[in-house]
Amino acid sequence: MVADRQTRSHYLNGRPLLWIDRMGIDQRADSLMAYLEKVEEGGISSGVFRRKQLSIDMNRAHNMDMGDSVADINRVFARLEYNLTKAFLRYCSGQHFGYLNAEYVMNHCDVKDSDSVRVTYYQLFDIKVKHPDENFFSKAMRKIRNDSVARFLKEIQPKNTLYPALCKRLKEGGLSEAQRLTTICNIERSRWYLEDAPEQHKKYVLVNVPSYRLFAVCPDSSISMRVGCGTKKSKTPLLTSRIQRMDLNPKWFVPQSIAKGIVYSHGYLKRNNMYIYDKKEGKLDATRGSYSRIMEGKQYIVQEGGPGNSLGRIIFRFPNNHAVYLHDTSTPWFFQRSFRAVSHGCVRVQEPFRLAQFLLKDPDEELLEKIKYSMSANLTAEQNEDIDTSLMVDKSMLIHQVKVEPEIPLFITYYTVYPNQDGVLTEYQDVYGYDRALKKHLKPFIN
Repeated sequence: MVADRQTRSHYLNGRPLLWIDRMGIDQRADSLMAYLEKVEEGGISSGVFRRKQLSIDMNRAHNMDMGDSVADINRVFARLEYNLTKAFLRYCSGQHFGYLNAEYVMNHCDVKDSDSVRVTYYQLFDIKVKHPDENFFSKAMRKIRNDSVARFLKEIQPKNTLYPALCKRLKEGGLSEAQRLTTICNIERSRWYLEDAPEQHKKYVLVNVPSYRLFAVCPDSSISMRVGCGTKKSKTPLLTSRIQRMDLNPKWFVPQSIAKGIVYSHGYLKRNNMYIYDKKEGKLDATRGSYSRIMEGKQYIVQEGGPGNSLGRIIFRFPNNHAVYLHDTSTPWFFQRSFRAVSHGCVRVQEPFRLAQFLLKDPDEELLEKIKYSMSANLTAEQNEDIDTSLMVDKSMLIHQVKVEPEIPLFITYYTVYPNQDGVLTEYQDVYGYDRALKKHLKPFIN
């Protein structure tokens, strides 16, 4: 642990004692012990901090029960000084940043490639997390010297609003061993110090993958809706970003993994309003596709926007490293299922028009009507020259893109214990197996 290296470095370099003076120990150590006595309410074993030994040595120090020799006295005070610092730094760094390295644990779950030399992993945890550094530990040690231990211990508690609710669930008991461990995993997630977090914003959108639900939150009104996420083989990445714009009736560039299997299914391509785009020749008929050119990235299969498009009628775009986005769907029937791992990584939303309304700061009725019209217009008729012109769309009502100003924060998270749409803490299936990874790494920290 980084905290332990800091402790060893302090004393190996002959730096001053932090807790012990000529009067022995004082209320600073008592303040630390008060927090350590409650640490198991957050699922962390008090043994991590040697609380039992600390309690014995502190009682001996308070009662001047040190033994008869100078060696005994020195041994007790030396052990007490070292263990207090070690416990303090372990506790402060663990509570403020998390006891696990979130990025390391989460990005070593899915093997991408392996051989006899090395293993590479998919980097599906794309959330910036802060870690304790030299400045943090220096500040913590200054707080000991300045008699500010109690205040500092209060300041470094997790800011995530889920943390106290999850600790309460654990404390109240009545959980099976499996439920207890699941709760502890989620308590640890709620400790991670995110560079950008929902608590920092008045208005934001949050997707929780295990509950397959989206929450759009703002001070005066919040909405919730079902979503579909990536399958276990094509997981939805966890990330933070900003929703920047909405595209109406987007074209779908079929992923290569799908395109290679349908490139010669000419009837299927035509029925689904698809064509070939060649980097040299431009737009081609569906019959002009080439497997080799698809695999070389020289051709793409593109599906026209409109009814039947796999992205639905509207897509919500945000910058990210995984080419994923929130979008409508042409197959809304799956929203009736409880298990909604259906996509190649993107998030499909059940009520895209409501989400569009939420994202706009002050939407006027005319803009909303254009969005609604564009989401229902018969673009297939416009794209087909043989169809009666009376079926053509009103181009004055057609809108292709809407900027989201100001940009709205987006959080794609993974909590297997999370409030449902009514605010009740609910346990969800560990659909991607991330809890298993956390349980493995948390073993040294829990009973």
